[in-house]
Amino acid sequence: MEAPPGFTCVDCGGRTRLLSYRPEDGWEPGDVVAYRCPDCGERFDVVLEAGDDHDGPRT
Repeated sequence: MEAPPGFTCVDCGGRTRLLSYRPEDGWEPGDVVAYRCPDCGERFDVVLEAGDDHDGPRT
């Protein structure tokens, strides 16, 4: 599974960027992936789930 490279920031509407490095064995469901929005500086820690196809964290 792959972690999305970014998503729309729920705070300011900017585009987040992936902070976490891809593990050697790839991403697995349950892994925590960190993102930061360069526009507002907010950090998001997202838990990957199998079959995720949404655009960012659920609110």
